[in-house]
Amino acid sequence: MTFIRCHKRLAAILMIAATLIMILIIWRFKAELQDLTDVTTDRQTLINAFQNKRPIDLALYTLLLMLMIWLPGAPYSILAVVSGICFGHWTGFALNLTAATLGNYSVTSLLPLLEKRRQQPPSTSRLYRDLLKVRHPRLGLVLGYAIPFVPSMVVNLAASRLISSGPTRFTLCFLGSLPTAALYALGGDASLRGDGIRLITVGVIAVLLLGAVRFIHHDHVDPA
Repeated sequence: MTFIRCHKRLAAILMIAATLIMILIIWRFKAELQDLTDVTTDRQTLINAFQNKRPIDLALYTLLLMLMIWLPGAPYSILAVVSGICFGHWTGFALNLTAATLGNYSVTSLLPLLEKRRQQPPSTSRLYRDLLKVRHPRLGLVLGYAIPFVPSMVVNLAASRLISSGPTRFTLCFLGSLPTAALYALGGDASLRGDGIRLITVGVIAVLLLGAVRFIHHDHVDPA
């Protein structure tokens, strides 16, 4: 089986799994969604309804987030914000962090196996090229994972090439996922609660983290 055919089959399986899990989650949240469309429902009732879920809901949503990471181009960031709405900022943060750490680590572990079948270069992204040339690769990868709304697959590709140690990659995935996991969950929870000050704070921190792109771009190894 060629690399392209294998990749398409794997992507199709993951997409079907993600769709089925999403349908199941929507079905389990149908009462809350009805409350959301009811103009007579007050905000505190919505908060109590959304953020009081059972362990099965937490497990399903964590798995869905991981599938979003495994699927290139999938809207992980949006669903990570929704986790803050559905489960609250602390629980949403835990779900986001667990899914991002395990999802990214598993991708970096599988990529070397897939790369053996690949014929063309893995990525032409400027961020990917910058990460490969960064003077401090571990710091660069942590910052790469910490940049909001940046596709993690680009950082995973670089991590799989720069870091051979599994425990080290896991640690970098964990540390880099901390800021975005918190921002997404806090932002989602704040939007449900109508907390404008917290939303502004989250937005300012997100903009500051976007500045990490400049650090990665300029922190290059000097040519010999």
